[in-house]
Amino acid sequence: MFERLAKQAEILENTWVTHLLGLLPYDVAQLIGREPDEIANDYGEVKKILLKRYKLTPEKFRQKFFIHNKNLGSTWKIFAYELRSFFNEWVNGVEADSFEKLSNLIITDQIKRKVSQEIKDHFIDEWSKLNSSDDLVEKLDDYDTLRSTLRSKRPRKEWHYDKQDSLKDDSALTTNGNKKLYGITHNERGQPKCFNCSKFGHISKDCPVPKPLIT
Repeated sequence: MFERLAKQAEILENTWVTHLLGLLPYDVAQLIGREPDEIANDYGEVKKILLKRYKLTPEKFRQKFFIHNKNLGSTWKIFAYELRSFFNEWVNGVEADSFEKLSNLIITDQIKRKVSQEIKDHFIDEWSKLNSSDDLVEKLDDYDTLRSTLRSKRPRKEWHYDKQDSLKDDSALTTNGNKKLYGITHNERGQPKCFNCSKFGHISKDCPVPKPLIT
């Protein structure tokens, strides 16, 4: 923001530090004032101090570049300038000073966008420093291989089929007196089922209920 305003006001770059110090908090200005003259009077060096002070790392600029939105009332020209500033700070911060390095940086970032949060958390200490696609994919492949190996070594639960237990848990079976049946022909007490009256305790030939006549 300061650089854009300074350029718009046509302030000479060799006087930027002087103008900037008047805008900074007192303690920050004092911090810069304690530096040697060759650093304190160099805008590029002062900028590095401020970025370090406010922890504006290349990763922060990368995030700003992708999530930044046009401010209400701002012009598209200003929005483009802000995006360009974030992009340049990101690229310069990781020293992508050639087309090959720049393309590698963008490809790496695209790969990172496809990675699950679980993997990002696994590499959290070095994630922002992985700016090489070769290094990144090597780590990701190693992680996938290790995870697959560990998964294959997990003991599998043995499964046994128990016909009686299966009938107990079969929801398709009806109940008699709110008790689950062991099967179609007997109840849990072992009493036979009558296929004439559908009650338990006797079979159809001994059923007291008259059988329907077949005509």
